[in-house]
Amino acid sequence: MMKHIVFAALVSGLMVSGESVSAVRRQQSGSQLAGTGVPRDPSSIGYLNLHKRHPDAAEGPNEFNVAYSADSALQNLTRIQSFLVSFRGLTDRVRGSLDESVLPTIGNTSGETQTIGFQNIPLIVEGTILKQNYQLTQAQYELAQLRRARQEISTEDLNLARRAYVDATRRFQVFWDTRLPTN
Repeated sequence: MMKHIVFAALVSGLMVSGESVSAVRRQQSGSQLAGTGVPRDPSSIGYLNLHKRHPDAAEGPNEFNVAYSADSALQNLTRIQSFLVSFRGLTDRVRGSLDESVLPTIGNTSGETQTIGFQNIPLIVEGTILKQNYQLTQAQYELAQLRRARQEISTEDLNLARRAYVDATRRFQVFWDTRLPTN
């Protein structure tokens, strides 16, 4: 049990999905950057200088919460999969018109890479994101249970953490059951 408490405490401030951590974040003290779980004090362990990184980008804390969430990662993974499908189509179209020695010099043009690799590698990334989100929401729910027992958070906040954990569990189970690797 102590391992679970320590693990929950260590990961409670990590960001994977804005939806999955909102319950825990709403109860954080003024010592943390609003909505991020990041300490405000630069001398604190875990401090991040979340400055704006590009003139056209969102403010740092917003970018941290939105662009680097599990949902955003999964959306971008879908885009990468689309790029791979396009590359596979292009390769198929030019395969007969090029000398056999040219495609290997381009790289990633073998049939095995474009069928098995292009399917399984993004699948591993997707599974990793969903697994980490599951583990994080699990730890946050356990922490919320402890905090509720100490009357540090409301029942509503505990229920929000529970719902996030239930959702992450469902999402990973759907992945596990339906997104099968190929060989």
